[in-house]
Amino acid sequence: MTVFLVGAGPGDPGLLTVRGLELIKRADVILYDRLVNPSILDHAKGKCIKVFVGKEPGHHTKTQDEINKLLVKYGSGHDCVVRLKGGDPFVFGRGGEEMESLIENGIPFEIVPGITSAIAGPSYAGIPVTHRGNNTSVTFITGHRWDSSRIRDTYGKLSGTLVILMGAGSFPEIGRDLMSMGYGPQTNVSAIHNATLSSQSVISGTLKELTRSRIPSPSVIVVGGAQFPENEARWFERKLGAIKGKKVLVMRTMDQFGDTKAMLEEVGASAVNGGFYELIPVGWDKGKLENATHVVITSANTVPILKEELLANRDKTYVAIGPGTRKSLESIGISAEMPDEYTSEGLGMLLKKIVGGEDRVVGLRSSKASNVLGSMLSDIDYKEIPVYDIDFGAIYIGSVTDADVIFFTSTAMVNAISHLVKEEQIRISIGPQTTATMNRAGIPPHMESVNSTIESMIGAALDILHRK
Repeated sequence: MTVFLVGAGPGDPGLLTVRGLELIKRADVILYDRLVNPSILDHAKGKCIKVFVGKEPGHHTKTQDEINKLLVKYGSGHDCVVRLKGGDPFVFGRGGEEMESLIENGIPFEIVPGITSAIAGPSYAGIPVTHRGNNTSVTFITGHRWDSSRIRDTYGKLSGTLVILMGAGSFPEIGRDLMSMGYGPQTNVSAIHNATLSSQSVISGTLKELTRSRIPSPSVIVVGGAQFPENEARWFERKLGAIKGKKVLVMRTMDQFGDTKAMLEEVGASAVNGGFYELIPVGWDKGKLENATHVVITSANTVPILKEELLANRDKTYVAIGPGTRKSLESIGISAEMPDEYTSEGLGMLLKKIVGGEDRVVGLRSSKASNVLGSMLSDIDYKEIPVYDIDFGAIYIGSVTDADVIFFTSTAMVNAISHLVKEEQIRISIGPQTTATMNRAGIPPHMESVNSTIESMIGAALDILHRK
């Protein structure tokens, strides 16, 4: 039994460490904070207990003492407990207090450092916190419950860069104190709001100006530091700017289109509808589902179509191909296992590990899905059952040809519009099977999604557009 104090990083889920991700996938229990990106929790296994223990300004879901007691309680009864903390556990994260409690109660623990926003925020704003010949030291200070007399007595005027966390609300007082300690009114100050996220924004000015400004929370505030021309140093803003105004072709169900549209709008792009597809149920032998021990769901589309049948067979072991499919199952009260790699290959490797010789496995899928899984599982009792067909109906040709970027989210979509795709359009594939179909159709993708999710496809589009 071990409690892992894990740093979740500054917000961008791509900045989570490999070790942190490994433990989240293994965790029996996760206690997580407010600033942990929710998408990180999607990687947890289906039976993982997730407990929110976040603290809002002026309101604590759990006191620190209650959190400590929960760590001892879960740490005494589960093999892998993850205390998931924003940033780094030991940088104003009260990880030291939690470690103390674990030591006092004899609970084994490990520390998994994370990337603190105190470093990542300035980096994503193009501000080096140290720079040879300019500022050779950096000091981190918490602005939470700012104590003017203690700060003046303890720090005086610091040299180098000053990074203030949790100081947005109290910065008028902080700024006045800094100037009284010897910081010049013209000292450069930057406040990075929602650092590393697509909603990141930066306010820059002099100490005097920002002392009079309203700084949004949460913000990392940098006083001093090496300064470069904003139009040259703000690499992250330029990267986000590359996708602003771009038209991204999406062809999904109506509900899925709405979700994808919202994600694209967060980064300033617009979703263009190339045609909704409908899911058409087909006849199948329900007795095979009743006799199965394991049920494999390879698409979230399956869940609403077969909701009644799945609920009637909720005693089975369910395995979902990825986070979206598992969320769909969880929405009707069914938990599911999930592979580390969200592909048919990853699904096949997981099933080979968890399926025994007496088990019977069925895969509920689209009639147009690939046969990769069936080929991989030829040595176990696995039956694939087509339960629905996909019909794109009307294709909006003008939308297809007018798009700047095309998100190919299925092999069926490739087959439906490959003849309309133009050479200059940026093509993103959701995964290996779609990529293989695109290659056969003569429209190879410019990039394939890392983990077969829309979020990952948006990341791929950002990378390609930023390079152009």
